[in-house]
Amino acid sequence: MACGTARPSTAPDVDAPVAIDTAQPPDAQVIEELEVQGLGVQGFTLRYGGDTVLTAPLFTRQGTVEVGLNLPLSADTAAIDAGLAGVGLSEIRAIVTGHAHYDHFMDVPHVMELSPAALTYTNMTGRNILAALAPDRPDGCTNAPSPVIDRQRVIALDDPLASHVDYTNCPDQAPPGVPLAGSWMAVPNSHVRVMAFCSMHPDQIGPFHFGLGSIDTEQCELPAAASGWLEGQTLAFLIDFLDEAGDPRFRVFYQDAPTNAPIGQVPAALIAERSVDLALLCVGSNDAVDNEPTAIIENIHPRFVFSGHWEDFFQPRSSPPQPIVFLDVNKYTTRAEAALPGPADRPLVIDGMPSNVRHVLMQPGTHLSVPMRP
Repeated sequence: MACGTARPSTAPDVDAPVAIDTAQPPDAQVIEELEVQGLGVQGFTLRYGGDTVLTAPLFTRQGTVEVGLNLPLSADTAAIDAGLAGVGLSEIRAIVTGHAHYDHFMDVPHVMELSPAALTYTNMTGRNILAALAPDRPDGCTNAPSPVIDRQRVIALDDPLASHVDYTNCPDQAPPGVPLAGSWMAVPNSHVRVMAFCSMHPDQIGPFHFGLGSIDTEQCELPAAASGWLEGQTLAFLIDFLDEAGDPRFRVFYQDAPTNAPIGQVPAALIAERSVDLALLCVGSNDAVDNEPTAIIENIHPRFVFSGHWEDFFQPRSSPPQPIVFLDVNKYTTRAEAALPGPADRPLVIDGMPSNVRHVLMQPGTHLSVPMRP
């Protein structure tokens, strides 16, 4: 049930300086690679130096019966623990997810419980859902939160009282009085900053749109069934990993869902300032929008593209990954590769082997190293 009303943002001040560790020798070796691991679906770890950013983790697997019949479901904590084995949990500084469907958000609370330094950057719906776990919930909430997640660890970038979202390419989505230009938000105690962009989520099956809508009040309980995890305002992200001077060393674009251009794209001025090294794109439902992934690749001109969210996540994790039913993955891959002509400027390292490819269809468990630009 819903309790109380949405609260003012408790997000860190965007004008606050990014926390930079300057206590290193002047001749310290520059790290030349961004380490990436595919976690399955749209989950990735991005690690540079001692900072890790995690995207939309999903290790829980639910069957079509449970989801289709709207039966109760909950996060599989054992699967999350196993899926994050080998990930430096103490180094996770940020979790980013651009909407609050169960396949992007249901596992987030347990990941936050395992990662005490991590903040989650999401939308208002996501913040209102996770308010169910705050220690200072409204008086009407009588159940005990589990796990307990401090509300200051959950940042709604589309909070109209403290918006950081760039609405340049979809001004009709902007709440009244909110500036159209976005702003960077520094991730505390890290060399990372994020900026969000208004985006969209297409229909999943023909005209059917699962999880449409938003949650506008703080909750007392996490949603019981898949249909309760409403999407809210869909967002895309730029994620910058910074050097000691605060300049981008690697720039990553993260897409939570494919879109119709120009929605979900990055304004040209930001790309002119610093182009994208790596784009993390979403294959699922790309056939429900126009000209993807070509349009977004032409918008951001990434050096590399890693594509996820193509697997049928109704299958057990122990099964070999299979494409989402009726999803033409080969057609998507052909378009992605055609939009990325020429070899890589420097080779990727994929599971220890150098490669000149620029597009990778991500498999769960794949490790990659993205080289610094020449």
